[in-house]
Amino acid sequence: MSQSFKVSKHDDGRRIDRIIRKIWPDLPLGAVMRAFRKGLVRLDGKKVECSLHAAEGQLVDVPWDDEIALRQPLSSARKGPGPSLIEIIYADRDICLVNKPSNLLSQPDTKGGESVISRVTSTIGWNDPSFSPVPAHRLDRNTSGAMVLALTGKGLRSLHEAWRAGRVKKTYLALVAGDAPDEGEINTPILKTGEGNIATTDGKEGLPALTKFRKMDGDGTMSLLLVELHTGRPHQARVHLASKGFPVIGDIKYGDKKKNDEWRKNGVGRPMLHSRSIEFHEMDEPLGHISGKKFLAVPPEDFMNVLARKGWRLYDRRV
Repeated sequence: MSQSFKVSKHDDGRRIDRIIRKIWPDLPLGAVMRAFRKGLVRLDGKKVECSLHAAEGQLVDVPWDDEIALRQPLSSARKGPGPSLIEIIYADRDICLVNKPSNLLSQPDTKGGESVISRVTSTIGWNDPSFSPVPAHRLDRNTSGAMVLALTGKGLRSLHEAWRAGRVKKTYLALVAGDAPDEGEINTPILKTGEGNIATTDGKEGLPALTKFRKMDGDGTMSLLLVELHTGRPHQARVHLASKGFPVIGDIKYGDKKKNDEWRKNGVGRPMLHSRSIEFHEMDEPLGHISGKKFLAVPPEDFMNVLARKGWRLYDRRV
């Protein structure tokens, strides 16, 4: 048995083997490569190499049937009594920026599980079976704030290229224990260990990591920092700030237990870290229209409650 499909607009310019693997993720890689070697995969009727880049509308023939089910869009696989919505900061044909709540995974950890993806598909009414919204980056489960997803294959490739080239700037707000200096730079390698999902600063085996911060407010016992991550290591902001004696309030893994216990009584049950903004520079098409634009995410209630208790205001300082 065999079947055919047309290359969608989302896969225009992608390698043909990657298109096939996306559609049939459960098909063994060896089976796919064997089909290419035997000339059983054809593009517009011609034998092709696995590395060939296909174009929208081209016809692909593959030598298997649908005993291996096509990937279903996540919106139809969601579990639970009904869809949950998410705050949309900006959306167009190719991307969607959201204000991610805390205690929500960026991607599902089980089939049909709730995540940023499932909430986006619910909120914008996604119904394209050829492509599902894809996060261009991740936020930790308990980190809130600005996050961008691609809605097309071309949008995803443009975002990935911008990230690789350093043309995307992300800033975070962090409430930390201690009297932090007015500004600082932490340039210490970070090593992620498999035990307990913990990361540590490790100058010998760790990967390069650079964090810069500026103090927006403070009272000698706590500081509000604007943090810029120049690299994207696991738990980078939390690990780096804690290594300098300024642990994020509410952070069980890297924080101060005594201070966390005190703030838990006041409704703080997670690390007070919020993705405040995403700024795009010199974006390639189809995202050229967002070049130079900056998108802000308002902090959630738990974060704003701490600011209110301290009498600190974000907008007075143009954060």
